Amino acid sequence: MVSRKVPQKGEIWHVNGDPVEGREFRGPHYYLVISPRELVAALGTAVCVPVTSGGAAARSKAVTVYLDGDSTDNGKVTGVALCYQLRSLDLTARKASYAAKVEPHIMDEILSMVVDLIDPR
Repeated sequence: MVSRKVPQKGEIWHVNGDPVEGREFRGPHYYLVISPRELVAALGTAVCVPVTSGGAAARSKAVTVYLDGDSTDNGKVTGVALCYQLRSLDLTARKASYAAKVEPHIMDEILSMVVDLIDPR
Protein backbone atom coordinates (compact mmCIF):
# COMPACT_ATOMS: atom_id res chain seq x y z
CA MET A 1 0.00 0.00 0.00
CA VAL A 2 1.34 3.42 -0.97
CA SER A 3 0.87 6.12 1.65
CA ARG A 4 0.19 9.63 0.41
CA LYS A 5 1.51 12.78 1.98
CA VAL A 6 -1.08 14.56 4.12
CA PRO A 7 -1.42 18.17 2.90
CA GLN A 8 -0.53 20.82 5.45
CA LYS A 9 -0.82 24.55 5.95
CA GLY A 10 1.41 26.50 3.59
CA GLU A 11 1.62 23.86 0.85
CA ILE A 12 0.46 24.47 -2.70
CA TRP A 13 -1.18 21.59 -4.56
CA HIS A 14 -2.29 21.36 -8.19
CA VAL A 15 -5.86 20.09 -8.45
CA ASN A 16 -8.96 20.26 -10.61
CA GLY A 17 -11.59 21.97 -8.47
CA ASP A 18 -14.50 21.07 -10.77
CA PRO A 19 -17.44 20.62 -10.56
CA VAL A 20 -18.41 24.18 -9.65
CA GLU A 21 -21.36 26.50 -10.23
CA GLY A 22 -21.83 30.16 -11.16
CA ARG A 23 -18.89 32.43 -10.35
CA GLU A 24 -16.95 29.83 -8.40
CA PHE A 25 -13.33 29.30 -9.42
CA ARG A 26 -13.24 26.52 -12.03
CA GLY A 27 -10.78 24.16 -13.69
CA PRO A 28 -7.33 22.85 -12.77
CA HIS A 29 -5.33 25.34 -10.70
CA TYR A 30 -2.98 25.57 -7.79
CA TYR A 31 -4.60 25.66 -4.35
CA LEU A 32 -2.86 26.83 -1.18
CA VAL A 33 -3.76 24.84 1.95
CA ILE A 34 -4.57 27.09 4.92
CA SER A 35 -5.73 24.43 7.41
CA PRO A 36 -3.34 22.58 9.74
CA ARG A 37 -2.12 19.09 8.83
CA GLU A 38 -3.77 17.55 11.91
CA LEU A 39 -7.19 18.81 10.82
CA VAL A 40 -6.68 17.62 7.24
CA ALA A 41 -5.65 14.17 8.50
CA ALA A 42 -8.65 13.93 10.84
CA LEU A 43 -11.32 15.20 8.43
CA GLY A 44 -9.93 14.25 5.03
CA THR A 45 -10.43 17.69 3.51
CA ALA A 46 -8.23 20.77 3.38
CA VAL A 47 -9.40 24.38 3.51
CA CYS A 48 -7.71 26.07 0.55
CA VAL A 49 -7.53 29.27 -1.48
CA PRO A 50 -6.92 29.13 -5.24
CA VAL A 51 -3.86 30.66 -6.89
CA THR A 52 -4.23 32.14 -10.37
CA SER A 53 -2.37 34.31 -12.85
CA GLY A 54 -5.63 36.21 -13.52
CA GLY A 55 -7.87 37.71 -10.90
CA ALA A 56 -7.66 41.34 -12.09
CA ALA A 57 -11.02 42.30 -10.58
CA ALA A 58 -10.12 40.72 -7.24
CA ARG A 59 -6.74 42.46 -7.20
CA SER A 60 -8.47 45.83 -7.35
CA LYS A 61 -10.62 44.91 -4.32
CA ALA A 62 -7.61 44.13 -2.09
CA VAL A 63 -8.63 40.51 -1.45
CA THR A 64 -5.55 38.86 -2.95
CA VAL A 65 -1.95 38.19 -1.98
CA TYR A 66 0.71 38.32 -4.70
CA LEU A 67 3.04 35.33 -5.08
CA ASP A 68 6.29 35.93 -6.96
CA GLY A 69 9.27 33.66 -7.52
CA ASP A 70 10.55 34.36 -4.00
CA SER A 71 7.24 33.47 -2.32
CA THR A 72 7.73 29.69 -2.47
CA ASP A 73 10.52 27.27 -1.69
CA ASN A 74 11.09 26.38 -5.35
CA GLY A 75 9.92 29.55 -7.14
CA LYS A 76 7.75 27.57 -9.56
CA VAL A 77 4.31 28.86 -8.52
CA THR A 78 3.51 32.52 -9.14
CA GLY A 79 0.30 34.54 -9.36
CA VAL A 80 -2.22 35.72 -6.79
CA ALA A 81 -3.90 33.86 -3.95
CA LEU A 82 -7.65 34.60 -4.08
CA CYS A 83 -8.30 34.87 -0.35
CA TYR A 84 -12.07 35.33 -0.77
CA GLN A 85 -12.52 32.03 -2.69
CA LEU A 86 -12.18 29.60 0.24
CA ARG A 87 -12.74 25.95 -0.70
CA SER A 88 -12.74 22.73 1.25
CA LEU A 89 -11.21 20.04 -0.98
CA ASP A 90 -10.44 16.35 -0.62
CA LEU A 91 -7.02 16.59 -2.26
CA THR A 92 -6.49 12.82 -2.12
CA ALA A 93 -9.77 11.93 -3.85
CA ARG A 94 -9.11 14.62 -6.46
CA LYS A 95 -5.62 13.19 -7.08
CA ALA A 96 -3.87 16.48 -6.35
CA SER A 97 -0.13 16.78 -6.85
CA TYR A 98 2.22 18.64 -4.53
CA ALA A 99 3.79 21.74 -6.10
CA ALA A 100 5.50 23.97 -3.52
CA LYS A 101 5.48 25.47 -0.04
CA VAL A 102 4.98 29.20 0.57
CA GLU A 103 7.31 31.20 2.75
CA PRO A 104 6.04 31.77 6.33
CA HIS A 105 5.54 35.54 5.90
CA ILE A 106 3.33 34.91 2.85
CA MET A 107 1.24 32.38 4.80
CA ASP A 108 0.85 34.92 7.62
CA GLU A 109 -0.35 37.58 5.16
CA ILE A 110 -2.89 35.21 3.58
CA LEU A 111 -4.27 34.02 6.92
CA SER A 112 -4.55 37.62 8.12
CA MET A 113 -6.51 38.57 5.01
CA VAL A 114 -8.84 35.56 5.34
CA VAL A 115 -9.57 36.44 8.97
CA ASP A 116 -10.20 40.09 8.01
CA LEU A 117 -12.64 38.96 5.29
CA ILE A 118 -14.55 36.76 7.74
CA ASP A 119 -14.48 39.13 10.72
CA PRO A 120 -13.60 42.71 9.71
CA ARG A 121 -12.92 45.04 12.63
